[in-house]
Amino acid sequence: MKMQNIRQPFTRTCLLALAAIMLTITTASCRKMLYEYEGDCDPRYRVHFRYTRNILNTDAFGSQVSRVSLYLFDRQGNLVYRTTRQRALTADNDFYIEVDVEPGVYDMLAWCEGEPLTDDPVSFLIGGGENPASIDELSATLPLEGREPQLYSGRDITRLYHGIATGVEFPDTFGAIDIAPIDLTRDTNHLTLQILNTDGSTIDPSNLSVELEAENSCLNYLNRPVGERKFVYTPWSQKPVNADIADESGRAGAGNGVQFETTTGRLIADMPQRLTIRRVDTGGTVIEIPLIEYLLLVRSEYEVATSNQDYLDRYDDYSMVFFMQGGYNWIKSRILINGWRRVPPQDGIL
Repeated sequence: MKMQNIRQPFTRTCLLALAAIMLTITTASCRKMLYEYEGDCDPRYRVHFRYTRNILNTDAFGSQVSRVSLYLFDRQGNLVYRTTRQRALTADNDFYIEVDVEPGVYDMLAWCEGEPLTDDPVSFLIGGGENPASIDELSATLPLEGREPQLYSGRDITRLYHGIATGVEFPDTFGAIDIAPIDLTRDTNHLTLQILNTDGSTIDPSNLSVELEAENSCLNYLNRPVGERKFVYTPWSQKPVNADIADESGRAGAGNGVQFETTTGRLIADMPQRLTIRRVDTGGTVIEIPLIEYLLLVRSEYEVATSNQDYLDRYDDYSMVFFMQGGYNWIKSRILINGWRRVPPQDGIL
C-alpha cells in the first residue's frame, strides 16, 4: 500500500513532463501544418512597389520600371538588407521583393530605373557603393560632360524613380507578409521643343542652339536636389519638321521649323531654370524664358495635381511649340504647352 502511494506521485510527474514535451512537439507541428503552404513557419516579408504619381493617377509600375534597387536600414541606421532586381515590363503590377530580415521597424529606400528613349543614354549613379554606411550616402548623381564652367548633359537619361518609406513595421508573425508598397516618384522628364515659322519659310536646325540652365544633377536620399553645380541640358535630337498651324485669325496654314528633344532630371517648383535658344550665326537670342513658370501655365488643366510640385512630378513628357515669323522673330502672343494654347506673360520677365 505504501509502495503504491510512493509510485503515484512519481508516475504523475512523469506524465506531466511527457505532456509538456508532447505539447511543444504538437505546437511546432501545428505551426508547420498551418503554414505548410507557405514553406515554413518563419516570417517572409514581401515588399511591394507602386507608381501612381503620374498624370493618369494609375499604377504604371508594371509598364515602366525594369530595375529595382532596394535598401533597408534598422532604427540605428545600419544597413541590414540590399538587393537589385531586373524585371520584364508587364501590363499588371504583381512584382514584389522578398526580404530576409528580423521582425522590427525599418526605413526603406528604393532607386529604380526604366527604359531610355535612345540607344546611348547616360544613367544616374547611386552613391554608397555595395554597403553604404548610412542612408544619407544613397544619393543619385548624373554624370556630366565637359569642364567647369561649361558642364552639360547632352544625352538621353535612363528613366529614374525614387521611393522612400520610414518607420515601417515588419511584424513578428508567421508566413508570407505583404508590406505596404513603396510609392515612387519619377525623376526624369522628356522635353520636346518645336519652333515653327508661320510664313512657311524654313529654319536650319544647325543654326539654333538650345540650353536649359540647371543645378539638379545630384539628388539626395530624400529626392531633393543638393549642391550648386551649375550646368546646362542640351538636345540629344534635332531635326526639321513640318506642321499644320493656324494664324492669329484662325486661318490654316503650313509651318516649317525645327524640333529639339532633351531629357532632364527632376524639375523643382522653387528652382528656376532658364531656357535659352540662340542663333548660331549671330549669337543673338531668339527665345529666353523661365521654363518652370511656363510649364506651370497649364497646371490647372490637370485636376489630379494638388500643387505645383505635384504637377511637375506627375507630368513627365512635356512639349512646347513656339511660333515665329520672318525667320527668327518670336511671336510672343501665343505658345502651345502640352497641346494647350496659352498667352505667355508679357510683364518683362522674358
